[in-house]
Amino acid sequence: MDERLAWIAVAWSRGMSATVFAALVEAFGSAEAILKASPEELAAAWPRRSRASLDPERAAQRLEAAAENIAELEEELDDLAEEGVKVLCSFEPGFPARLRDARRPPAVICVRGDLGTEDDPALAIIGTRTPTQEGRRLALELARTCAIQGVTVVSGLALGCDTAAHQGALQAGGRTIAVLGNGIRRIYPPENHDLALEIAQRGALVSELPPRARQSTARLMARNRLQAALSRGVLVIEAGASGGAFQTVRSARRQKRLIYAADWDSDKQQAIGTKRLLREGARPVRGPADIAAVVGQLRSWPASLSESRSEQPQQPTLF
Repeated sequence: MDERLAWIAVAWSRGMSATVFAALVEAFGSAEAILKASPEELAAAWPRRSRASLDPERAAQRLEAAAENIAELEEELDDLAEEGVKVLCSFEPGFPARLRDARRPPAVICVRGDLGTEDDPALAIIGTRTPTQEGRRLALELARTCAIQGVTVVSGLALGCDTAAHQGALQAGGRTIAVLGNGIRRIYPPENHDLALEIAQRGALVSELPPRARQSTARLMARNRLQAALSRGVLVIEAGASGGAFQTVRSARRQKRLIYAADWDSDKQQAIGTKRLLREGARPVRGPADIAAVVGQLRSWPASLSESRSEQPQQPTLF
């Protein structure tokens, strides 16, 4: 059996997570060996913390089905290629090295569009789905300014701040990457269907999920770590007291990315989160005039954890 096909078959088997996938590969040495393992062998290698979300016995049945459907998987990969979707395994040369910095690196990603060296440096611009009018305008202006200065804008295609960030980059003729919380053959939210098509032409849509996977709260939250991994920094425009923006920031901190927050002179609820981040040491951004300094910091900051361990440039401490 072809190891690449086996790798994708395991990664796309129903309920498989990046954590379980990594544990099984470590235990069995290859995806082909995982597909050939007995239910007892799988149960012995299954991470204890993941047993509540997916029972090893049920997972063994799904992996057996995946092995039996390899021919169908190969046909689907051909169809995706005809649609312009690239399917990349984490061991392949074209897989983005920055994604290996993620807390749970994806085993497989689907890319509609192109990812390349021109997408480094990148800045993730994120925030609430219900921004103020000022917040929406700032996200648009900052993304536009980043694009003009050659920085790719990363976001999550959600309504609100994400949408404005993607639009700003595109308006300036720049590049933008949308990380999805669903399969590459679905667009969520549906209101952003046309925007997603434009992003695929001028950047990339990226998903770690099987092509037809539906969005869920857990999947939308999980994609936040990939936004941080693809970027050298994360800029939060507006955020309430809790939400996905904070999870992205937590991932960014683990991955040694730069953290920025819009500095609002406001008591509105949407400013609560950014004020908290500023108190914790995030670098303030007040408007487009600050982007030149941000770009300079991004360009001199390590692109990955492996680079930062070898020779990290001298920068002011983050926190």
